[in-house]
Formats: sequence, structure tokens, C-alpha cells
Amino acid sequence: MTDKQLRELIDGLADQMVKRIYGVDKDNDQATYYADRDEDHALGELARLMTLSALYEDREEYEKCAVIKKHIDKLNRIIDKI
Repeated sequence: MTDKQLRELIDGLADQMVKRIYGVDKDNDQATYYADRDEDHALGELARLMTLSALYEDREEYEKCAVIKKHIDKLNRIIDKI
């Protein structure tokens, strides 16, 4: 392994550690928060999908609502298992 490859590996590991420790992806202009527990992540995703579902319902885009509902049902099953 060359010095350049080793530095790239170290930089990649450091970036991943920052994401896990602080819960933020600083590579993007906007902050992305990572949940540290699977249940928290699933609940956050459920909230996001429910918000999208309400928006699509208001716009009367019912096909999109049906697709979102399938994902909501899957998440509800996952949350019930946790």
C-alpha cells in the first residue's frame, strides 16, 4: 500500500467516524443527521413518509399516495418488531 492510498484510507475512516460520533454529514452544504438507534431512524423515516403522503393527498396525486402507503406499512411492521 502506498502512502497516498494509506492517507486516503485514513481520511475515509475519519469522515465515517465523524458521521457516527456527531451524527452529521459535513460533506454536503446542508446538514444530514443520522439516528444512532434503528428505532429512531425508522420513526424519522415514517414521519417523512407521512408528511409526503399528506402533501400528495392535498395535491390529489393518489398513485403516489398508494406507493408511499406501501412503504409506511413496511416501516410499521419494522417498528412493531423493534
